[in-house]
Amino acid sequence: MGSSSAIPAYGRNHSAQVVSYNDKVFLIDCGEGTQHLLKKYKVKINKINAIFISHLHGDHFLGLFGLLSSMSLLGRSKELILFGPKGTSRCVSSQSCADELI
Repeated sequence: MGSSSAIPAYGRNHSAQVVSYNDKVFLIDCGEGTQHLLKKYKVKINKINAIFISHLHGDHFLGLFGLLSSMSLLGRSKELILFGPKGTSRCVSSQSCADELI
């Protein structure tokens, strides 16, 4: 969905890829704008089983907070697995909605 690194360009967005395998949906990185692209490509956010954050540069994870918030607002109760480098848990737990999801 996105591979434009730190600065999005027309037609290219921050990093975010969706992998679907054996009826599971995985999100790899979650740059800003990911929710719009998920809608554009008809990926339902509550179908995501796991999110993988490659590293903690903003262009790879700053969309995560909005995505987690939307999942919470939509009443997600299914487990969401989050993988990331050291510091990811501390970073995500600073968001109030994250406690309910992870």
